[in-house]
Amino acid sequence: MATSSLFPLPAPPFLPSACRHRAPPPLSPSARPFQPSSSRIVFVQWTPPPRGWFKLNFDGSVYNDGSRRASIGGAIRDDGGRILLAFAEQTEHSTVGIVEARAMIRGLRLALELGVDRLVAEGDDLVLAQLLRGEETQTRIPVAMQEEILGLLRRFPGERDVRHVYREGNQVAHTLCRQAYHSPVVWVGIVPTAVFEKAEEDRRGVLHEREVVVRRPCRV
Repeated sequence: MATSSLFPLPAPPFLPSACRHRAPPPLSPSARPFQPSSSRIVFVQWTPPPRGWFKLNFDGSVYNDGSRRASIGGAIRDDGGRILLAFAEQTEHSTVGIVEARAMIRGLRLALELGVDRLVAEGDDLVLAQLLRGEETQTRIPVAMQEEILGLLRRFPGERDVRHVYREGNQVAHTLCRQAYHSPVVWVGIVPTAVFEKAEEDRRGVLHEREVVVRRPCRV
């Protein structure tokens, strides 16, 4: 699957440069030698799209507690971080991968209805992002759903890109998923207070900590 024309922008690094390492705990004198895992703290933030572009952040939520609840949410913002449109809707219970793909499809359709030209579609499902960029063949969604997403991306008259962001940088969409259980709707311009506050944090460039586990290969 060729990707050069579909995704012209270089993918940004997933991990911001600011991070610090934590030392592994000390070993007991009687412990067997091993290569412990270590962790590091990375700082994640939402970044606006390039000038003249728009960004769709989307997310899917699935409850596996027997309630059969699932929802999708997303927001379309301009290069100043202002929300033009947001959506929060309940959906049929399914796997996380399929619900995430539904959220992206819904957001892409709404962006086309708005007349968006250049779009960055960003979510916290790494497998989905890599699949759509042609960087991975592993998939958690049906082929028909994958083809539908690629078909929607091609309908944008200008350039388009798909990116991954950690959940900490996708908090507006995550908040909208929760909002779907209270007031499922599509907002244009004005959004609920909880969503607006998260969007303002993004506009101010607030950093969020995330602990990443780094496992070292064992020596045999």
